[in-house]
Formats: sequence, structure tokens, C-alpha cells
Amino acid sequence: MDGRDASPGDVTRLLAAAGSAFTLLLPSHATLVANQATFLTLSEQGLAQTRQYWWDAKYGWYSGRPSDDPPVASLWSSYPLLELVAGVAIADPTPANEELVDTTFLQAENFWDPTIEGTGGVTWLWGQRDTGNGYFDDAGWWAVAYLDAYRATKNMRWLWDAERALSYIQQYAWDPVAGGMWWDSDRDHKTAEPLAAAALVAATLYDISHEPYFLEVAKGDVAWADEHTLVGGLYGRSATDPTVMDYVEGMMISADVELCRAASEKSWCAKAESIAKASLATFPTIEPWTPEPDAIYMHAMLQLYEQDGDPTWYALAYANATSAEANARDADGFWSHDWRGYTMDPGQLFTQSATLELFAWMAATSPPA
Repeated sequence: MDGRDASPGDVTRLLAAAGSAFTLLLPSHATLVANQATFLTLSEQGLAQTRQYWWDAKYGWYSGRPSDDPPVASLWSSYPLLELVAGVAIADPTPANEELVDTTFLQAENFWDPTIEGTGGVTWLWGQRDTGNGYFDDAGWWAVAYLDAYRATKNMRWLWDAERALSYIQQYAWDPVAGGMWWDSDRDHKTAEPLAAAALVAATLYDISHEPYFLEVAKGDVAWADEHTLVGGLYGRSATDPTVMDYVEGMMISADVELCRAASEKSWCAKAESIAKASLATFPTIEPWTPEPDAIYMHAMLQLYEQDGDPTWYALAYANATSAEANARDADGFWSHDWRGYTMDPGQLFTQSATLELFAWMAATSPPA
């Protein structure tokens, strides 16, 4: 059921974000609880389907696309799958789900290439070595996923993976002269994705460990972004490119939420809420972009809702999840459409996994009372 079209038996709640022109409807709490269970079922069944149809026993990892070019899934293609596996275990912490997290994330360590930069880094393709180049946004996705794996299992190994990815980003992506982060090892242009991911990873590691170094890194990354890329309440892609992207805003929201919780400074929560309000006023309500980045954005909104209790943020994710439930599944039972029902590239691992990831985060989040 689409949350914007509540049935007559539901007690609907009209929600409006301060300073924005849109409104969202939420049905009764009983309906939300029932839908939470549905989202769990969809995510678990979809994960089983994904493992069955995309796993490639020949390589020991997942296929990314029907053409088998490249032969295994890239890190960007694999990232929503990793988050799906972790999200399902967080929503339903059974021994089997937690074991799958440990198994999958141990295999995913093959994205670490010990030859990059001479000290090791994250490569774009599973199992690839001697690439000579790494994409720092990929390292950010990888680290974020490992933090969620830790949340699901409390396995300290996954914190170690997140920490080494952060060290790699801070050492090689950060420009020590002008600040900001390079997109890749060629260092020919800068972009916001690795910076936002690093800020989120550092803030989360500080929340977990309370080590001052992580707080220093998180605050430093955010401060540079505030000074050089923040325009109209949102972060641009770089100091010279004002393009705004929902998943960058999402990661910065999540970083601020982590800092608010860990540092006990309410100003960070206020900042997260400010970015969220500006995002709601800027991006379309349903599927602002495509499932892969949008799932990151929706997860951030759910994290903000869990922190401040404002149901507006939950309502946005709920509207997208119910729209995806109604529209994203194709005639063959795969989640190959976007959340409005438009056909994406059939057979892509990341489209299927990203939609299911959203369902998992909805299942892991208690709805408003």
C-alpha cells in the first residue's frame, strides 16, 4: 500500500517539514507495524533470491550484470548487497542471518588490494590486484558497509576493516595543500562522495570507540565541506561544482547524527535536521534519483528519525518503500524497476539489492507511535 493513499480504515497523519512545501501521509500505527513485518519478509525473500541468481561459484563472488563484463560485481554494484545482508541481520538478528554477514563480509575483504599505493587500498573490482589506481568513493562505501556489519554482529574484525579504509582515504584522498578529497588515485579532480563517506565513517568510529582521533577527523572533514561546498543549506559536489546529490546529503546527515549522539552536542542534530529540511525542499519526494544512491539517502533519514523522533523523516522513507513495493518488481519477480515503476537495466545486481536494502532498513526501524 502506498502511504500517500491510506485506506479508509486507517487513521492518517498529515506531516509537513518546517520550511518546505510538501506533505506526506502516514497510516495508523497498526498498519505501520504490519508493513514493517512485510518489509522484513520482502527483504529476506529478496536476499535469498539474490543469492540464488547472482552468486557465481566459479569466482566465489557475485555477478554484477548479465553480460559478465566485468566477470564479477564491482564495488559500487556490491555495496547495496553488502548493506542488504547487514540490514537484514540488524532487522532480524537470527544466528543464520548473523552468520551470513560474517561469511559475506569475509569474502568482501577481497576488495582490498594490498598493492595500491604500496600500503594497500580498496579496489573497484573484487579480487583485482596490481591496479595501480583506487577510487576513494569506493573505499568510502566499503567502510560504511563494514560498520553496518559490525552493528549486525559486533565482530571487531569489521571495525578493523572500516578503520583501514578510513586511513587509506585520509592518507591518499585528502589534499594536504588545499583540502578536499580526490576522486581517485590519479588526483585530477575532487568530489564530495569520499569526503562525506569519510566524515560518516570517522564519526561512527568515534561513536563506537570514543577515540579522539576519529572525532578530529570527522570534524575536520565536515568543517572543510562547510566552508567550501555548502551552498543554500546543501553540499555541492566540490568547491567548484555546486551540483547537489541526495546520497552526499544523506551521508552528511548521518555523520551529524553520529556526532550528535557521540559528542552529546545538540548542535550536530540541529545541523542534520537543517540539511534534511533543505533536502526535502530540493529533491523529489519519491525516488529523487535512482535506487542505489536513494537507498543511502533514505537510510540517513531513518537514522535521523531514530535520533530526534520526528516522523517526517520516517514518512519520507515509508513513502518511497511503499512506492517501491508497489512498482519496482518486474513480471519475473525481480526488483529490476525503479521505485516509480520505470524499467532499469534488467539483471543488474545493484538495482535489485538497493530496493531490498531499503526494505531491510524499514524493517529495522520501529515506526512512529
